[in-house]
Amino acid sequence: MKSFKIDQVLTDDGSFTIRHPVYDEEFHSKTGARRETLELYMKASGYSEHLQNCHNPIGILDVGLGLGYNALMTIEFWMQSPGLTDLHMLSLEHTEALVEALTDPETAWKEGWSHEWKLWSQELKKNSASHWSCKLTHPLTGKTLYWSTQVGDARDANFEGCAFDFIWQDAFSSKKNPELWTPEWFSKIARASKPEVSLVTYSVARLVRDNLEAATWKQGRSVLRGLLLLTSRPSSRRPRAGAEAAAAGRAFGRRSSRPAPRGA
Repeated sequence: MKSFKIDQVLTDDGSFTIRHPVYDEEFHSKTGARRETLELYMKASGYSEHLQNCHNPIGILDVGLGLGYNALMTIEFWMQSPGLTDLHMLSLEHTEALVEALTDPETAWKEGWSHEWKLWSQELKKNSASHWSCKLTHPLTGKTLYWSTQVGDARDANFEGCAFDFIWQDAFSSKKNPELWTPEWFSKIARASKPEVSLVTYSVARLVRDNLEAATWKQGRSVLRGLLLLTSRPSSRRPRAGAEAAAAGRAFGRRSSRPAPRGA
């Protein structure tokens, strides 16, 4: 892995994360790298439920590809769904060495991954200086999942033609990665989203909530203890099941700070 040292860390659910080589912090909660993706982003967001009856193409923005957990579980849930619609997912990543490692079958943090996760991660191919992509097919219906990854400063990301239904706002904390928690950033992603987009993040810091509101986002649900925030633009859909979100929020005593920018 070029210019990026891997210091592997075992989390409580048996999945691995890594420690950032400069900031000496992990990329995921020690309660479980895989678990936090499952509970916060897949289930509490309503994404898993949405796949069961949606016939319109789904757009997803993955802010901070990192080790690939959010992106790959997004693919997994789509593959296990009835396959009613195409899905377009755009991942943003600052460090190209992480993308290179994600496509390498020997990368250390993949220990314990399913055969499918390993195959899907290896499908990503570099097709320009800052762009990787692949196309996957649903096994039941032949519908298509298009996965694109843009490498570089997320603020420069090209959202032309995008229409996001779900946003995984998983950048490092507003203290470590402030540029991805500003009103300007939230306005940029709102402009590339559908009217009833849902944004999910682990942070409910006052600064984050204020900046979302300043960018015309409307808070849909805030989980007790400040561990999950689901927001939508003013023409919001009705809130999703609160009990599932609350259970997810209570599960993670997560991150007052994180390492340096992943997607900035």
